[in-house]
This record gives sequence, structure tokens and C-alpha cells, in this order.
Amino acid sequence: MVLLYLFMFHAKAQQADIRIASLINDEDWFTLSEELPLYKDSISAGYLQLIADALLAEHTNHAAEAVTMLGELLTKHQEEIGTQSALNFALLRLQLIGEQGHYAEAADGIQRIIEQLESAGVTETQSLHTMYAHYNILREYAPLTILRPEHDVNVPFRLIEPKVSKQEEWMRGGKKSYKGNLMTVPVTIHGKEHPFIFDTGAGATFLFENTAKELGLTILQDTVTINESQKGLRAYIDSLQIGEMTIRNVVAYVGFSDAIDTLMNGVDAILGMDVISAIGETQILMDKQQLVFPLHFTPMLQDIKPNLFVDGSPLLRTKKDSIPLTFQFDTGCSTAELYNGYYRKFKATVDSIAEKDTITTFNYGQIMNSEVLLLPQVEFTINTTPVHIDEVYLYPSSSAYLQQNDGRLGMEFLRQFKKIIINLKHMYLDVK
Repeated sequence: MVLLYLFMFHAKAQQADIRIASLINDEDWFTLSEELPLYKDSISAGYLQLIADALLAEHTNHAAEAVTMLGELLTKHQEEIGTQSALNFALLRLQLIGEQGHYAEAADGIQRIIEQLESAGVTETQSLHTMYAHYNILREYAPLTILRPEHDVNVPFRLIEPKVSKQEEWMRGGKKSYKGNLMTVPVTIHGKEHPFIFDTGAGATFLFENTAKELGLTILQDTVTINESQKGLRAYIDSLQIGEMTIRNVVAYVGFSDAIDTLMNGVDAILGMDVISAIGETQILMDKQQLVFPLHFTPMLQDIKPNLFVDGSPLLRTKKDSIPLTFQFDTGCSTAELYNGYYRKFKATVDSIAEKDTITTFNYGQIMNSEVLLLPQVEFTINTTPVHIDEVYLYPSSSAYLQQNDGRLGMEFLRQFKKIIINLKHMYLDVK
């Protein structure tokens, strides 16, 4: 669901209100989190503070707190925010309730809204019916839960070279000589071990249809959209094991096997952010090829600030020459790449050092030829740690969605470090 935050203020409105509303409309969660405490005592519209707090809670993996705040907003400030905004926030609240696994509550709430709208003569409710069906089919299932031992869980991972079926027939290589890797972890379902890509760039766990059937999963009788355009299914996984951890009640997305024969090298399943976020913290020990899921979350050191926000997948805040950069943090990407946002900030430098190139890229159900710029290197800092990556492709004509960010950091970035901490409780990433 796309939610629009639109605020209008009269000419004498407080500067604080205008600034906070602007950051919300721009969905600039990093800047909002930094500036909201500074403006807290100057905001005149009480509902605006509540909206900002709720949206920050949503994007920092605190959905339950966001639900509570949105409930208070709708109870106390519905007239102030207006009918359309109230509807949008009510639907967001129900979406978050559904994402927490309270499917029946979400479905029933959406159904009540549909009935109210249609009784008032509103006919454009198809998207709400789709949203209702999305949760209603799950109403008998329990929320995702994790059972784990009272100690750290260590799980080995493998590095594989991504390669799609018949790749040699369509792949157009570029000037960059690079052989990328992805991480796979052993996941056991119904007694069968299967390699899953550890993918922070995937909002949900994913399998292809043939694999889902081989593992004996319950296929739900609905059709969903995957990756914005590809049709797929969903499956219910009663339990899966990762090392000594058991994750129960996982709702996974299922792709039709003819989209691309397999994702890569026979690996046709993804462990996504639904599970990764629920676990809370993952440590990647690159030199040992091991994932550690610590029993106790690692506390932030004084020189580290929260630098992650979740917007489907994690967004990572870094800096280059004191200029903030925002990257998608995507372990399901074998490379590192830059987008139009980076190009706009450093256009003169990029144009002076970059080479033009054309490459072929692939994603689930998609193969694309892209005009790119090849930069000899890119440098920035994470916390106080300098990062240097050689040979990085920049996509100057990025899609509207990608233009919001400066790029994507995947395995090419991670392989430079011995240890990476992904802490989705305190919302920070640290590298060593």
C-alpha cells in the first residue's frame, strides 16, 4: 500500500510544523529522526508530533508502538487531519497489525472500512478488497514466532557465484572484470535441508513453486504481485530450522518456476526480512564464513549512531565528504552500485572520471540492458570506518524509486570486512 502524507499550513504556521511535515512528505526518515528532537518543543500541531513518532516507529522495526500511536492519532485527532488522511492512517495501522501476524484483526478492520465507504457511495474500493483478501486468507494462522536456545546460534554459510539458467545466451558483460558472490544458509523444512540466499533486500521469504511443493508446503489459494510486476503465490511454512533456531508460522512468497528457471546455481529460495527482522541481530563473520545470531543484542558504542531504517529492506546512512548518502543495504545483491541520487550530488566529479558502458542485469522475472557509467572507485564512511570500493557501476537513469537513494550495497561491500553487525533492534550496522 502506498501512503501519501500531505500537509497544508496557513501562512503563519510555525516553521517547525512546516519543516517536520516536509520531511514526512519526503519520507526522509534519517533527517526526521535527527531533527525531530530539536523541534519537539516548537511544534504547534499536536497531531504532527504523533504522526512523526508513529512513522519513525514503523521504520525502525517497532510496529507495535506505531500501531498504538496511530490508534491514538485516529481517536484524538481525526477531525484535525481530515477524512483522507484519517483513512490512510487507519489503513496503515491495519497493515501493520497484519504484518505482525494478527491477520483476522487486520482483515476485519479493512472489511469495516470497505462497508463504510461503499455505504457512503464510494465505488473505487478494489484495492481495499485486494488488501482484505490478502489478510483474510491467513486469518486462521498464528503470527511468526522464534524458538531459540539460551546461547548464541552459529550457522555456516557458503559463498556462491550467481548465475542464471542459459545466462551465456543473453548476458552482456561490461568493462568491469568482476565475479560476485552471494551467501546461502542451510534451512531445514520438514526434515529436508535446502540452501536459502540470506537476503536483506527481500521483504519476505521466497521460494519457487516446484521447491515449495517438494518441501510439502501449504500453497494458499490466492495470487499476489512479486517484485512490482510478476505474479506469484504464497505458501504457509509451519516451521523451518536455521541451525538451532526454529521459526514458526512463516508466510512465504512463491514464484512460478517459468519466470526464470532458477534464481542462481540451483539456489531457488530466499530468506527475507520477515525472518531476519524477527531474529533481531545477525553477525556476519566473513573470514570464518559463519553467521552468528547472538542471544543478547550487541549494545551500540558511543561513537556509533543509529544508521539503519527499514523501508521494505534496510536503508543505510553513510557519509562522503560530510555529505549524507543513503544506500539500500542488500545482501542479496552480489555487487555494489550507485544511482541517480549519487550522480546529482557528485555529477562534475563523476563525469570527469567515469567511462560509459552497457551491461545486462537480471532480477526475478526481469532481464534488462542498462546504460551505465563505470567509476574507478567510490569512497565513503560508515560510522567512523572508511570504505573504499573499486570499480562501481552508476545507473544515471535510475527509476523513480531508485532515485530516492544513492545506491545499493551488497556482497561486494561486505566482503571487505571480517565482521559485520546488522542490529535491527537498535537499528545500526557496524563493520570491522
